[in-house]
Amino acid sequence: MSIVRFTFTSALVAASIASVAATTAAPADFTVTSGDKSFRLSEARGKFVALHFLLKTECPYCQRYVADIVRRAPEVAGVTHVFLKPDAEEEIKAWSEKLKQAGIDATIYRDPDAKLADEFKIPDGFAFHGQTVHFPAFVLVGPDGRELFRHIGKDNTDRLPFDQLASKIAELSKNPAISEYNLSDRVLALTGFDPVVYIDAGQARPGKPELTSRYRGVAYRFESEQNRRKFADNPEKFIPAYGGWCATAMVEGRKVEVDPENFKVTDGRLFLFYKGWLGDARKDWNKDEKNLTIRANEQWRKIVPADVIERK
Repeated sequence: MSIVRFTFTSALVAASIASVAATTAAPADFTVTSGDKSFRLSEARGKFVALHFLLKTECPYCQRYVADIVRRAPEVAGVTHVFLKPDAEEEIKAWSEKLKQAGIDATIYRDPDAKLADEFKIPDGFAFHGQTVHFPAFVLVGPDGRELFRHIGKDNTDRLPFDQLASKIAELSKNPAISEYNLSDRVLALTGFDPVVYIDAGQARPGKPELTSRYRGVAYRFESEQNRRKFADNPEKFIPAYGGWCATAMVEGRKVEVDPENFKVTDGRLFLFYKGWLGDARKDWNKDEKNLTIRANEQWRKIVPADVIERK
């Protein structure tokens, strides 16, 4: 996996998180590589990018840090995580192999001579293993490419906890119109059905509470860890149309409950429908799907102006 997400523990979090409104401007763009793989900041626009500046030389805490991030990454969707190390390519390769042997598949990108760390103004001067290196750091870059906040560790054991990172991203990314969505207990989408199964398998199957991912303030459940990771990498592909309300009723701007097993996937987009004693709304939708989609899009735009994804 070349793009992952984030985790760890520390009692000094409140004092260690610096500047919600970034005090340091992120570079406009940069590219880092790892063997034949590369990451370019501008290509991740529209997502949060978590940059993890690891220590130069061997560091068991860095190993554990990366492992924890990879394991818990899918709990927060829509975040691209990039691990950076200033060592030589061969050293990074050997370091990565240790992770692989522990069952952790993560790409560690090279930051030659810590130039990117310098561009981000990560403090230097940490005495470690007989060398003077940059302090360990975490920097969160927003979907528009601007730095949002950072955590600079005081030593190699001082890392930002995953739960704090997840909370921060939830705060910064929450959809202000979430109250307009069809959610159970104000947070759970699709009454717990797996959104990836709808799109990839054309079936409706419930997810498991222990396999949950959050995106823009909404919780989604999955039947497998593989599905959760797939969603976390590209959540917009799987979220239902019209906030999860009945597509046919949305043609008239009405928010009507759905039967989660009464659905349709058209052009990769998930539509849900009412089914009950009043009839089957999907049958009405199928009579003129193209035009009804256009009208439903227009109505949803009136309810949530910035949330409509129109597809031809």
